[in-house]
Amino acid sequence: MVHDDVARFDARAAAWDANPFRRKLSGDIVRAMESAGIFKGGIGTALDFGCGTGLLTLELAERVETVTGLDNSPAMLAELETKISRAGLTNVKTLLADLGRGDALPAPFNLVTSAMALHHVSDLLLVLAKLFAATASGGRLALADLDTESGDFHDDTAGVYHFGFDRIDLVDTLAGIGWTDIDAKTATTIERPGKNGKVRQYTVFLMTARKP
Repeated sequence: MVHDDVARFDARAAAWDANPFRRKLSGDIVRAMESAGIFKGGIGTALDFGCGTGLLTLELAERVETVTGLDNSPAMLAELETKISRAGLTNVKTLLADLGRGDALPAPFNLVTSAMALHHVSDLLLVLAKLFAATASGGRLALADLDTESGDFHDDTAGVYHFGFDRIDLVDTLAGIGWTDIDAKTATTIERPGKNGKVRQYTVFLMTARKP
């Protein structure tokens, strides 16, 4: 049975890339990763958690040897697979899995990324621990998501389990799992009109870490 969160993203998949801010966001995030030195020395294998239609995944494909886009939405992954086929890419794979429901991950990866997916994760500690276990020793983590917001970023908050994240709290969570060398910087700012029509700004952080 497809649960409600997956069904919501399945329904949005075909039109997902039509929103220009999502394409800009992926570019801003990968540039922030470059500035943080994530790709220095080369990356063999990467995992993009909550990849959706693969906007960040395909940016990574230009910078790493192989990348796997993981999502729990079949329709989102179908959109990514169409892009992979159209571009003739041989270094991009997809993986349908729901870590929050107990699905296993292949391992190890030299880099684990996630862009704007964590606030849709109900059991954050469980998922972050699984990502840690799937990362190779010395591997890197790069998480991008919203700073704490009031809950008005999404027009519909169904399936939104966190209204952004407090950076200090997230650092503490990652350190408790075992990540080291944790750092956070602002990756970009999203401007969106609120329900009253007034444009509001939401900051997106990039949090990086290393597995000992």
